[in-house]
Amino acid sequence: MKLDLKLLSMRFSQAKDEPPVPTDGVNPYLLEKILLPCMNGAVIYLGDIDYTAFDAEDIEALAEYHDALGRAEYKLKQLVETVDNLPPEAGKARMFC
Repeated sequence: MKLDLKLLSMRFSQAKDEPPVPTDGVNPYLLEKILLPCMNGAVIYLGDIDYTAFDAEDIEALAEYHDALGRAEYKLKQLVETVDNLPPEAGKARMFC
């Protein structure tokens, strides 16, 4: 298997700067004040949560979003493993002096 690094680099540079999973339907309070800080290692105390900022249905949407992030992470890890396992190949032309 060969990997065209120039093409891969071009595709990454063309990618939009947006979340890997759409946040449509996810309560912004739960996303910004609860989930993202927790994912970054912050401690959230139950007493600090504003329970009036969301409904019980919002928790299910947040859980689905979290699961979708996990699936995206798994796919990215598969790509990284694939690239990592590719054997090096000599270039056709000298790249430096």
